[in-house]
Formats: sequence, C-alpha cells, structure tokens
Amino acid sequence: MQFGFGGPPLTGIVYNTTLSRPDSALALALLYGLEGKREARVGAVAVSENSLGAAAFADVVFRFYQLGQIPNANRIMPVGLAADKPLPPDSPAVKAVLARVNDKGEPAYRRGIHKVPDTSEISAQLRNAMAYLADGTMVYVLSAPATYLARAMNYPGVTEQIKAKVKALVICECSQPDVLAIRKVLAEWPSPIVFMGRDTAEALTYPGSTLDTDFAWAPAHPVADFYRAARSMPYDAPALDPAAILYASRPAEFQLSDPGTLEATDSGELRFLPGGAGKHRRVLLDPAKAPALLATMRELIAAKPVPPPPRRRFSPEELEKLKKQREEELKKREEAEQKKATPPSPL
Repeated sequence: MQFGFGGPPLTGIVYNTTLSRPDSALALALLYGLEGKREARVGAVAVSENSLGAAAFADVVFRFYQLGQIPNANRIMPVGLAADKPLPPDSPAVKAVLARVNDKGEPAYRRGIHKVPDTSEISAQLRNAMAYLADGTMVYVLSAPATYLARAMNYPGVTEQIKAKVKALVICECSQPDVLAIRKVLAEWPSPIVFMGRDTAEALTYPGSTLDTDFAWAPAHPVADFYRAARSMPYDAPALDPAAILYASRPAEFQLSDPGTLEATDSGELRFLPGGAGKHRRVLLDPAKAPALLATMRELIAAKPVPPPPRRRFSPEELEKLKKQREEELKKREEAEQKKATPPSPL
C-alpha cells in the first residue's frame, strides 16, 4: 500500500520523458531517491520519442533500485513506450548501459524489457496509473511531446479521474512538435498546471565533475554510465527534469509566479505570458536558495537503494476500517454513475 495508518498518502509521481538528455537519467535517480526516503511514490515512467533500448534503460534503473524480489505487475506498472511508429536506434548513452558486462562477462544490470510487448502501451498506462494512487496525491511531470497525454485524456471518464487524482501537471520547457496535442492539454486539463522553464534548470546545473564522487559507492551505476556516455566528459547538465521532479515532491522549496497563460506557438515552442485571465503558473527559484537546492538534488540523485519497509499485519480493527472505507468509496462511485445515467427531469 502507498500509505499506512497514522501517515498521509505519499505523492505519486508519473514521469513522461523522452530520455534523450543526461538530466532525464538524473531525474530517474532522483525519483527513486525520493521513493527510498518515503517522500514520494513512483506512479509510472513513460518513454516517448525514443527507442526500445531507452525503455529498457528506464527498466534497468527501476530494477537497480529494487533490493530483493522485484515487485510484480500488480504492484508496479511496466515502463510505458510510445511504439505506434518506427522506433529510432538506441543512443550511445543507452548502448553503454545495456552493453555493460561484469567480470564474468554477464550483463551488469538486470532488465525485464527485451521487446515491445514487455512495455506498457503509453496512453493506457498514463490513464491506468491514476487507479494506483489515492485521490489528490498524483503529480504528472511532462518532459516530452504531449501526444500520448492528449490521447489518454480522450478515454471515457479520464477527465473526472484527473480532477479527483491529480493535484498538478508540471510541464517542462521542451519542444512540442504535436502542437494540437499540447494545446488540447493546456486548454482542457482540469487540475492546476505549472511550467518549469529552462532558466530554473540553468540555475540548478548538475556538476559533472562530481559524478565519480556522488556515485563512488556503486562499482557500476546505470545513471552514471548513461551520463558519461551521453557527451564528452566532463560537462555540466542543466537539471530541468530533476528540478521538475523535486518540485513535484517538495513544492514548498520553490515559488510560483502569479497566474498567467502557458501557450504553444505554431512552431511548438512553449512560452509563459504573465497576467491576464490566465490560470497557469511558472515555477520560480530564489537565486539565494539555488546552492542549497542543488545540494539537495545531488544528495537524492546519489542516494543508495533502500530495502522496502517490512510488511506488517493489520489488526482486526484496522481491517474493518479499511473495509468500511472501501464500501463508502464504492457507494460514492455508484451514486455518481447513477447521476450521470439519470436524465434531467422535464420542467
């Protein structure tokens, strides 16, 4: 379960990424670092506009952070992959991770994705992820074209699910070639939308020179391998996606602008227009807080895998409480469905 008695539900983060930049790999490490500290739950990871190997890399990172038995599909959703068109070849960064072997000549990392059927259909995954999370606890981080999120919004009942489940959609500043899709999301998304701009990322640049230090505890680490192979070392990577993930879990560490409007130009660029009757906000960063936030990000990115908490037995009283909560929730859903199905009475 994602929460226990005496504690609030964890924020469930769904991360839709292209996995085409070094900071997206760092974002995965940060995401599992937050989960290890019991600050957030990984709701789902979806890969758009990239290869089967990129989805396999995301799966490798997931398995790297799982100590002990890998959870089955009833507890964790497989990595989503947009595979409805020809997939590109694997990038050098992905190849470096998947091709690494240990001193016995065996694959250095566990993986469960070898072919497309091992992944989730991405639009359905984005819809289904909400079923695993408590109401008002989900944050959706979009750092990819909005194509599949827009498609997920077309499923019956999804708008109502979003209203109930999603407390914020965080959109990272990136190219949006599917202009119609991003405009649909911006116009029809029913929960708050916040914009993470590149300027914030540039203020939280990950120092590549610290990579060996941060990951010194791991003889082999898939995120470190990805980072090293992505570009010529040493280099520093603006941490756009890690900043978005950190905001999703710790929004109080940042500030938000006054309401404005996030729009997509005809060329697919995103721009935030302050003022007016807008209902979107932009994430702001106090420059004085940048060093401390970067240190926090580095700590979470470099966090070691943590064993899962021991499963405890519920008392008869707790089980009865759970049963009553479930019955009340089912009753509310049935009443809502009846209201939808009942036509309005004539005047």
